[in-house]
Amino acid sequence: MTAALARLVDQAAATSVDDEALRARYRGVLLGVAAGNALGLPVEGESHSSLRRHHPEGVREVDPAERGRPWDDDLAQTVVVAEAALRMQKLSADYLALQLVRWREENGRGIGVLTGAVLDEVSAGRSSEEAARLVWERSGWSNAGNGAVMRCAPVALRWRTSGASLVEAARASAVATHYDERCRWSTVVFDVALAVALSGGEVELDSLARGLDPAGGEDPAAVEQVVEAVREVAGASLPDLELDDPMDMGYTLKAMQVGLWALVQPDPGEELVVEVVGAGGDTDTNGAIAGAAVGARAGVDAIPARWVENVARADDLVELADRLLEASRRA
Repeated sequence: MTAALARLVDQAAATSVDDEALRARYRGVLLGVAAGNALGLPVEGESHSSLRRHHPEGVREVDPAERGRPWDDDLAQTVVVAEAALRMQKLSADYLALQLVRWREENGRGIGVLTGAVLDEVSAGRSSEEAARLVWERSGWSNAGNGAVMRCAPVALRWRTSGASLVEAARASAVATHYDERCRWSTVVFDVALAVALSGGEVELDSLARGLDPAGGEDPAAVEQVVEAVREVAGASLPDLELDDPMDMGYTLKAMQVGLWALVQPDPGEELVVEVVGAGGDTDTNGAIAGAAVGARAGVDAIPARWVENVARADDLVELADRLLEASRRA
């Protein structure tokens, strides 16, 4: 299963990409995460119908107050993953979990319940996988939150040129806090798709679905759910994904579907992110994921400058993107 998905990354990376276009895409991904996250923050948890009433033209501006606030968890954890990826050839889930503990102590804005519970166990001395498994078991083996997918974009940036390394790192980035197999494989799928887009390739949903072999996972039923979720995106409209369903808000497969949907739309840009936020639900996370997808496909110019102006420490994100690009060349 990992080999089939890794091949999709390697095949896309084998195509020559203009250096400036690639740099623009890398920057676009991180600034897209930041801007999409900030755009969706004020309306998090609202339904599509509520958003239509209160924002008939859509949510179109990032709150200028964000310039003076600490990064929200979607962006902050993305940066933690990026910094960890730059420090090692092989991403360590334990190291990543400890860096997330440090972030929570220094900031922690917007941290999810599941991630917080896992970091409590890590702080008590458990390994990341042991902590994630324990919290997952306490939930009744049912908690498959979207926290791993929301922060995974730097894995695609760092290991875009090495499919096997990317798949391994994506799984490690997930299991640092999310034990459920649905979380692991939805993170892998989105990272593979992002890497293909970064390399200028066309994201083929059928190839992604076929690359997931339920027999190759520890929980075949969970992998089959990921396969079904990938296939559901083909030909789907955004309302078809029902992002504001209160039962599925914050679900890892919904987050993956947002990313895949955004990667296969014909016109990536501002309107796509506005549309995703306007669909309601976990709007800050969905906005961050859609922003990453737009950046990967169309580059930094597709992320409105007026949004970026209201993002805290945007220059740091540009520098981080450039460092990830250089590291990818050495992968």
